Amino acid sequence: MTAERRGKIRLKIISCNVMQRELCHCVSRSPNRIDIEFLHQGLHEFPERLNRTVQDALDRVEAGSCDYILLNYGHCGNGIMNIGHPDLPVVIHNVPDCVPLLIGDRLKHEAYMKKRPGTFWFSPGWIDGFPLPGSPDYAEKYDEFYGISVTERQRDGIERVLMTNYTHLTYITWKVLGERVASRGREYTKKCVDSLNNRLGMGMSYDEVEGDPGLLQRFVDGTWESGDYLVLQPGERAKLDPVKCRLYAERD
Repeated sequence: MTAERRGKIRLKIISCNVMQRELCHCVSRSPNRIDIEFLHQGLHEFPERLNRTVQDALDRVEAGSCDYILLNYGHCGNGIMNIGHPDLPVVIHNVPDCVPLLIGDRLKHEAYMKKRPGTFWFSPGWIDGFPLPGSPDYAEKYDEFYGISVTERQRDGIERVLMTNYTHLTYITWKVLGERVASRGREYTKKCVDSLNNRLGMGMSYDEVEGDPGLLQRFVDGTWESGDYLVLQPGERAKLDPVKCRLYAERD
């Protein structure tokens, strides 16, 4: 029986800040009682720090304060491996990272990546808080995120290395967030394409994918029957099957 069929439940969500807009949209439509804690985005670049930060957040959740803890993360470079809670069930997305969650369909994401493996993804959250390649505010956000100032020459070098294997900058848009958000992200991403091509002579192309609330909405509604989620029972830890690239539960 899914949590949804048992009526309104109390959820504590621990989420990467990169999905704030999309997650809040879904939460506003959920029948459940929900408390959200957002963590600093970009921790996927430091898996050990991500693991400690997420586990610390889990440890702060007291038994009896909610019915389930929801981790709004994917595998994220194995950063959520071995996490768990001794007294509460924990629900995790069984997807590689946040992109399938923003697209709203794991299989749609897999099909797109087979077609265009050299894709660098953009979304409102990534645009708001991360130094994206080609971005007009790159130096400002690089300093904000890493605490390091970069010159234009250093920036060019970083972007040349970073984008070696990429061919497309693809923006994920949600119609439900409104045309102002969509237009802003679309134009920002196109400016990044132009900057990389004009400054560095790269042959980047722009593409756009229409995302969907599907995965995130089912997540916050308590409908976890599909293989897109893993439900850890109290005392279980998340493990990754390296062959299937799928999470499974293992008891302490």
